[in-house]
Amino acid sequence: MDSAFDYIDNEHSYSKGEKSPCMLNSHECVGNQPEQSRLLSQVHCSDSDCEILSSNDEEEEDEEIEEEDVLGGRRIVELSVLAAKLEAGCKNCSAELKLSSCIGEIRYGLGSLLKISCSQCQETNNIPTGKRHGTNVWDINTKLGAAALFCGQGEMIINNFLAALNIPTVTPVTFKRREREVGSSFEAVANETCNEALNEEKQRSQDADDNAVSFDAGWQTRGSGRNYASLTGHASMIGQKTGKVLSYAVRCKKCRICDQTSTTGTSLEKDHDCRKNWTKSSKAMESDMAIEMLHDLKTRDFHVKNLIMDNDSTTLAKAKLSFDPNIQKISDFNHTKKNLASKLYDMKKEKKYPLLGPKSIQHLLKCFTYAVKSNNDTSVLKKNLEIIPSHVFGDHKECDMKWCKYLQDPENYKPKHLPYGKYLTGEDFRNDLQHVFSDLAKNATKLSNLGSTQANENFNRIVACKNPKNLFYGGSESTSFRVAAAVAHKNIGNQTIEKVYDTLLLSPGLHTNVHKDRVSKRREKEKERKSSVRYKRRRHELKQIKSSQISVSEIKEGTTYAPGVSLCSTEKVEEEIPDCKSAPVPSSVSSQSGSSFVYFDLETTGFGTSAEITQLASAFGEETFNRF
Repeated sequence: MDSAFDYIDNEHSYSKGEKSPCMLNSHECVGNQPEQSRLLSQVHCSDSDCEILSSNDEEEEDEEIEEEDVLGGRRIVELSVLAAKLEAGCKNCSAELKLSSCIGEIRYGLGSLLKISCSQCQETNNIPTGKRHGTNVWDINTKLGAAALFCGQGEMIINNFLAALNIPTVTPVTFKRREREVGSSFEAVANETCNEALNEEKQRSQDADDNAVSFDAGWQTRGSGRNYASLTGHASMIGQKTGKVLSYAVRCKKCRICDQTSTTGTSLEKDHDCRKNWTKSSKAMESDMAIEMLHDLKTRDFHVKNLIMDNDSTTLAKAKLSFDPNIQKISDFNHTKKNLASKLYDMKKEKKYPLLGPKSIQHLLKCFTYAVKSNNDTSVLKKNLEIIPSHVFGDHKECDMKWCKYLQDPENYKPKHLPYGKYLTGEDFRNDLQHVFSDLAKNATKLSNLGSTQANENFNRIVACKNPKNLFYGGSESTSFRVAAAVAHKNIGNQTIEKVYDTLLLSPGLHTNVHKDRVSKRREKEKERKSSVRYKRRRHELKQIKSSQISVSEIKEGTTYAPGVSLCSTEKVEEEIPDCKSAPVPSSVSSQSGSSFVYFDLETTGFGTSAEITQLASAFGEETFNRF
């Protein structure tokens, strides 16, 4: 008994006498009990344990298992606890207990009480397979709830995983209770990391008038472009200096318990943590969350002066109306670049310019990127944007851009990034391009000070991993818990689990710490590797190779997939162009051998991949063939 007591005393951080703020019910938290009696109640198992357990928080998932089946399957056990209890011996005669003498089992989630019969006095002893905290709240079940939220899994997926490993599953009631226990801890850790990030942002900001945050929202249901009906949404504000979440918000339009009450008139639970806080349209969530976070940061002595965001909502107008009329918007560079790409692809679809293909569009976008990133002077940027069409059409008279390689070597320069390594041609084509880039030049003031919401997009991806879009968790507190887990993960990485366990007064354990350190080191190495110029250049090369392979395959195969293609296509299937064969070995042909030659030629509408064959002709001696 002493060895077991010593082990748990050193293992649990709650042995210091602290009280966990995250216990569900008052009867679960025993921080006000004397230290020794509390620890003894966690270690000692007697007949009274069964009475306490049967009426306590953990649900009894199975009745006693028959003797021939009790050792079947697999269990998750803490070896130190189990070994210490077996070594302590029978509670009646202190005889040594053997695991092979197990005659029954009572399961509580992933924890178990093994009924082991004493070989001498036949007394039945209740041996736990792990530690407990509070009044019979098993550590393994609490950590299962934390793992589910942190890894983005639900009760069904967890039970499918356990069943595949031949481990007893967990009932939905037990799983939900433990999720709620750890969920409040995730929210507490998320708020703590936000406060730390805000203090760091204040220290790194030299001028309060330049306080800038990037803002973006996300929804747990994908929008179709015509319909946006997500029941839940989230948003984040990330500091420009730190790249960490300073504030976040969640909106929810549904609560299952409230809906049950309004439908039947009876509540499933007398008191519940209702997270329903929105009744308007899903589109309106974004601007409302932005206003809430702006006021939240202001109350914490951080007045936002510049808001980096996309151009998809009316957030700025509402922020000027209800927060600060002098707040300024900084457009997101990636969204601005995507808008330009959309205009070019629309031009390609409408005007059908043969030379305006993916390769030309990518080069034009690259020129736009160079022009914006190379300087912050508005007048210079305006001029550079206006001369981009002339640059790609081979007119370099006005080029004074540092990234124009023609100026470095005019004699040997070739536009290798344009189709066929030649300049673009066509007067109408040039005029249309000039019109697009002239409109951009008019907004040079805004383009000279672009920001980035990539950190917010990365945060949205983390939320999508912890709250998958194909699953709905918004009927309870689960979505809020998962967003909070994503906030903590964004700010402190894999230290989140350790912080949550500290809040719950649980020790993370050896293997948790080893994995955390390993993943943290790998994350730092990957960050350094992916930020290098060599990696980015190689990524661009692989992307070009992949795009080229796809284009060649699609041309050879013809139309194989398109919206409604089976309704519009004829019964005749297009024949696939066969792969090219190896070139024949050249051999000399003697004119005296009586050999004859066939001369072949064709005419096309152009040199592009979308050109059509207009004429086929061949000649063989005096015979000819000609067809249009």
